[in-house]
Amino acid sequence: MNQLRLAFITIILIALMACTPALPGPMPTPTEPPCQPSKIQKDSSGFSEIRVTMKSAGEMWALLFFEKAQALTDAKIAWKLSGNGIPAFQAENENGTVIEPIWGPEPHSGSNWQRPGSEWGTGFNFPEPGCWTITIMRGKTIGQIQLMVQDAP
Repeated sequence: MNQLRLAFITIILIALMACTPALPGPMPTPTEPPCQPSKIQKDSSGFSEIRVTMKSAGEMWALLFFEKAQALTDAKIAWKLSGNGIPAFQAENENGTVIEPIWGPEPHSGSNWQRPGSEWGTGFNFPEPGCWTITIMRGKTIGQIQLMVQDAP
């Protein structure tokens, strides 16, 4: 009788284990969102401009002197920046490559671009295509834009 009861309990336990869902495997690793290029709009004179995504208080704008950013091609960008001091610029792609402007920042005066802040100019030459994030720092004022850089012409 004890052997029959033991066999019955064993069968019940095996059946219960078969009906129990398997333990979940490793949790999926969150991935970085794909490149979200900054929204480009036209200013009153027809140039392409971007309102910079701010990481602090303040306001920044980028005026693009190109239709599409291309690798291995000089790209001029004018900036309107709030904040104090000489700004610093750095671009980084999704692979971690970091570049500085090939020229600038240079202060501009006498501009007719109607955005708040002081105007500065920079030039970048992106060494490869892909998503590039340009970070702008002027004192405690920090912002970023993202550009999708196309293959070289």
